[in-house]
Formats: sequence, structure tokens, C-alpha cells
Amino acid sequence: MALKDKLKWSGAIENRRRALEDAKLDLPSSCNPKFSYSCLIGTTSGYAIECYLAGKATESLEAAKQVVWAALEYFYGGWRKVQPTPDGTVGHEAWKPFCLWYEQVTESLPWACALSDWEALRRIAEYPPEDRLPEAAKAKGETAWVWALISFLRGDQRTRVEGFIAKAEADKAKRPKLLGPVLRALLNEDDAGFERALVAYLTYYRKSEFRLELDKVLALDGTILYHLGRKLGFKIELPENVADHVIRLG
Repeated sequence: MALKDKLKWSGAIENRRRALEDAKLDLPSSCNPKFSYSCLIGTTSGYAIECYLAGKATESLEAAKQVVWAALEYFYGGWRKVQPTPDGTVGHEAWKPFCLWYEQVTESLPWACALSDWEALRRIAEYPPEDRLPEAAKAKGETAWVWALISFLRGDQRTRVEGFIAKAEADKAKRPKLLGPVLRALLNEDDAGFERALVAYLTYYRKSEFRLELDKVLALDGTILYHLGRKLGFKIELPENVADHVIRLG
């Protein structure tokens, strides 16, 4: 039985495939590559989710690679050297204040992890420009969780990662409180603690976050953490009902 049938997902795979083809056709002639590559990340991620749910292994694998490629082009592509920013400057650093990154990072990291593309994962995590924008200093709750993850992936000092985890866990929301312990178990290389914390989060996800909506049908943060645990050699046993929400490309 395909995952889409287990989850009662109807989806719109053909519509998303056509939208992706249109987006790819627009790239060569785009006069706004910043917008085009940013949209391509989300469009391709949507198609990758549809393919994964439908059990189309080859298509979901190729779409996952395309998500990662689009993210790297958006963050580091040659267009930054030739396309002027709104203030007339060019270059990688010049574009940073003019480019959003939060959704682009959170949409692409799960696919890089599912592909075990650790080099792409590192480059995506390195992009968010905390030296140019104030997000990190002001982070709390959900945003602090994302900065904790980014800092961990960058290999920042443990105290910095734990500082963001503490800010995430101090929030009233349940989600960052449950994600924090999973990342802390990674810091501690605690195999058993990691599995307990990940299952606790995914159980909550299944009960409280899962919806028949494109951005809610799979646990993207859970996917990232699962594959990071596997990278450390953890042997993770997930109950079937929560394992269904973790992207595993084989």
C-alpha cells in the first residue's frame, strides 16, 4: 500500500509536476533569478513530497536532488555576481540583506539529509546571515529552534547551540520543547536518549501537527533529526505510525 493511501492523501501530483516543469522552463530567461530560484525550491519540494507519498521512488529521489540544487543556486549561484541588488551592487555578500532564507533553508535541509548529502547540508546551514541581520540575537521559540539546528550543523560551539535550545524550550509552544531534547541527545551522542526524544516528538507530531496539507503531511524536522542520528551511527527503531512521517529515500 502506498503511503498516500495509508495517510488518506489525495494530493495533486500532476498539477505539481506541471508547475515544476513551468518553473524550470522559466529559469533560463528569468529577469529575476532571486525570485525564480526561491520559488523553485518550494515548487520542487512540493513535487518531491507528492512523489514520495505516491511511492514513486525514482521521481522522489530526483526531485529531492533538484530541491537541494535549487537551494544552492539560490544561496550561492552565479546570478549574484551579475544581477544588481536593489541598491545597484553585485556579489554574494551584497545580496544577503535582500534575500529571504528561513523557508528556503527549512524546505531544503530535510531533502539534503534524506539524500545523505552532507556537503550540501553544511553549505545550506552556513548561509543564514546572522552577521548582517538580527534574527539570531532575537530568536525565541520556533525561530530559536531553527537557529539551534543551524548552529549545530555549522559545528558551532556547544554553548551556543545549547543557548538556542534553551530559548526554544523556554517558549510556551509544545513543539520546540520537544525538538530541543532530540538535538541535545545528538550533542551528547546519546543513542537511547535520542530515540526516546525523537519518538516523543514524532508521537506529538502524529497527534497534533499532522494534517492533510502539503507542509503538514510529513515531519520535516523529524526527518532532519532522524537522518542526523543515523549519520552518528544510532540504530533507531520507530513505531510504524510515526515512521510513516519520516522521509526515507532508501
